[in-house]
Amino acid sequence: MLGQIIISVMLGALGQILVKIGAKNLELDFSPENLLRSLGMIIQNFPVMSGLFLYGISFLLWIKVLSKTELSYAYPFVSLGYIFIMAFSVIVFKENISFYRVLGTALVIVGVFFISRS
Repeated sequence: MLGQIIISVMLGALGQILVKIGAKNLELDFSPENLLRSLGMIIQNFPVMSGLFLYGISFLLWIKVLSKTELSYAYPFVSLGYIFIMAFSVIVFKENISFYRVLGTALVIVGVFFISRS
């Protein structure tokens, strides 16, 4: 079950990265007169739609996980998404990560480790 949890979290994080990649090319205006045009731009954006697809797969796998394990055990693993996102942000988007972000992420890892042992 742990493997399925990790895969679900990784798919969700990868979906978020794809949405970010696609969103960089969008100029959205959700005012009533521009709503349909903006939604059309989203639907035609391959990275955004790919990210949405991965979210969907992640969601389906998450439902399977929750049908077999306790929520109080599974849900803290969602925070591993922070780690995946931070790594992708540095590698893909060349973002600078502060010491405090790294420290916070390390604390998340420690917390998830203890939960996984319970």
